Amino acid sequence: MRPKSRKDFAVAIICALPMEADAVEALFDETYDRFSRLYGKQPGDTNAYVNGRMDKHNVVLCYMPGMGKESAASVASTLRFSYTEIQLALVVGICGGAPSPSPSRQIYLGDVVISDSVIAYDFGRQYPGGFRRKRDVKDTLGRPNQEIRTLLAGLNASRSQIEFRQQMLVNLHSLQQKETRWQHPGFEDILFDASYLHKHHALSPHSRCGCSTDNLPYDICDEALEIECYDLKCDKNQIVRRRSGTPILGEASVHIGKVASADTVMKSGEHRDAITREERVLGFEMEAAGV
Repeated sequence: MRPKSRKDFAVAIICALPMEADAVEALFDETYDRFSRLYGKQPGDTNAYVNGRMDKHNVVLCYMPGMGKESAASVASTLRFSYTEIQLALVVGICGGAPSPSPSRQIYLGDVVISDSVIAYDFGRQYPGGFRRKRDVKDTLGRPNQEIRTLLAGLNASRSQIEFRQQMLVNLHSLQQKETRWQHPGFEDILFDASYLHKHHALSPHSRCGCSTDNLPYDICDEALEIECYDLKCDKNQIVRRRSGTPILGEASVHIGKVASADTVMKSGEHRDAITREERVLGFEMEAAGV
């Protein structure tokens, strides 16, 4: 039965990119309303909503106008004006994984990362000797409530992990049956040494580019940032981890732990690994600290 009003929605899912929201909406078992034509919203609420059902849960999907913590904070605060009974809000989307957060854990493309805590790694002080993140208790982001912490602790149990992963794969298969764009594109998952830069090299067709020289090792042209490793002639001897072939559905793993958030897309392997070691995070994203 379709909910009567906005008060019947207890779960909100917030997405920064249309592609992320499309994937979430594709998992709706039923769609109730699109862009508040039926349920409306409070005056001054500029958010865009799609309402639907996932299994037994009534869900409101909220689109963000753009990426970043400020946009996420604005969307989340406005959401509560129109949907006053929200008990669980999830930020769902694509993050950058930390390849090796610990010697016993490896994260690959296609794995799922669930945060049990979030740090704002760009919030701190810039000293002559470097940047220091603020760690005072009053500057620390709040942790999930007790019910969510208990659920996440349960999901870390071996039996729960197996069941959760199986259900995740069922949902993924259902998604892939609906549209071809959700099919796995296939890739050779390789990881280069963090200090090896993704730029034009001497053997590439663009070797005359300024960034192909060793005089300015960190000078990378805009074109190189958009080109694949094959075209840049990246040195395969710099590969430190490889997962060959096309992964099958059962290879996707679930990781639960701390996630780093900032108004920055992490594009530096050395900075990524340094923050991973210091903060013990599983991945990097741009919205969670705002919510």
